[in-house]
Amino acid sequence: MTHSDRPTVVIAGAGISGLATALALNDLARERGLTPPQLQVLEPDHRVGGKIRTIHADGFTCEWGVNGFLNKEPRTTELCQRLALQERLLPAAAAFNKRYIYTRNKLRPVQMHPLKFLFSGLLPFTAKLRLIRELWVPSRPPTPEHDESVADFARRRVGPVAYSTLVDPMQTGIFAGDPERMSVISCFPRVVEVEQEYGSLIRGMGRLAKERRRAGVVTQLPGAGPTGHLTSFSGGMQTLVDRLADALGDQVRCGTKVRGLRPRDGGGFDVLCQRDGENESIAADGVILACPAYEAAAITAGMDPQLAEPLSEITYSPLVVVCLGFPATSVTHALDGFGFLVPRPEGLRMLGALWTSTLFPERAPEGHVLMRVMIGGARDPDVLELDDTELTRAVLGEVRRVHGKAGDPSFVRIFRHRCAIPQYLLGHQQRLQRVQARLDRLPGLFVTGNAYRGIGVNDCARNAVEVAATVVGWLSGETPPPAS
Repeated sequence: MTHSDRPTVVIAGAGISGLATALALNDLARERGLTPPQLQVLEPDHRVGGKIRTIHADGFTCEWGVNGFLNKEPRTTELCQRLALQERLLPAAAAFNKRYIYTRNKLRPVQMHPLKFLFSGLLPFTAKLRLIRELWVPSRPPTPEHDESVADFARRRVGPVAYSTLVDPMQTGIFAGDPERMSVISCFPRVVEVEQEYGSLIRGMGRLAKERRRAGVVTQLPGAGPTGHLTSFSGGMQTLVDRLADALGDQVRCGTKVRGLRPRDGGGFDVLCQRDGENESIAADGVILACPAYEAAAITAGMDPQLAEPLSEITYSPLVVVCLGFPATSVTHALDGFGFLVPRPEGLRMLGALWTSTLFPERAPEGHVLMRVMIGGARDPDVLELDDTELTRAVLGEVRRVHGKAGDPSFVRIFRHRCAIPQYLLGHQQRLQRVQARLDRLPGLFVTGNAYRGIGVNDCARNAVEVAATVVGWLSGETPPPAS
């Protein structure tokens, strides 16, 4: 489609996806010698950032939602350079590479080197033998008819004990989900690729280890966690979204909720909004829904129920984050690492904890430590019904069970997320195909965000550039080159 005058594009949502997409749209248009579109980034909240928010209180720095990103995605690096944030980048301390799992009533370190892992006490001897047998487990090509769950994939490849001790808590630390219902190819596509390419996760890790050593990256076991180094910003993650909003200026409008869309004769949409209780309509050539999937479903329901249906099927896990600050002398454990995860058979409600002040020492005042406890998830939604006193009591009891002695906290902050993390459930790929099939019938409408093809900051940064390239190509009547 070619527009003779400057087109208008509305972006619904000023989280990291909406803001990064808007910036990429401006930049890509200029790179191609085009006049950037008239952009309006509309956010129902009175602040930007979505799940990215940093709280500063009593000398402590807490993340309300997103805790950081892994420094492995070029698009995130480019975004930080574009915003002149290089000097604000804050890599986690070297202790980031030391992680624990609480199993058999003890915090046990996860040895990242495969040989050291086999001689560690993390798994019982029989489970180690089963893990070695993974070398000879036949691979199973994924098919549209058989979408394998994370649980089934892990049990098939590494056995039930390694699944419950390693893989289940690892996915919990990322998705806070139910692995019996989650699609492995949607949640962990690289793991499936390794199985298909090498016939074995262990064999694939052995081959890939050589490349990683050449690149100076620590070798990790399948399921031990993602590669890359945890990174934040001095001042917290909100630094990123605030800088994005500053770069976009008055293109961002907070306190404006998109309530619906209405197709216009001749193309484009009327974007039906509400601001300060007043209804308004914006004529737009293109619309990008960069909001949560359930909001995108509500926005499109009146215009195209067949689009809203698969969007509404993308569910979210609930989560409560409890930030606890202690005098350093009141905690006997050294807190000498990233933190720990808790396998479900241990019977604890907490999913795990990050030792925040170990990773980022400036996040706690001198003489104090800060930890970030996650509780809830898809398998424990009732945690949201606990009041603050009940939550604090439950979390403190489990913190003391895991760490040994821990005195009374000097600082407590509780952040409740009823819809915390998108769940890529079985059938997710087919769901996305249904969404795209409807979008193909609605030229000028696009979706982006962490509900579709990756939940992290890196995924949002990469998808922002890809969607922006598609939109610029559509506005100019050109076919955009594949995003790299």
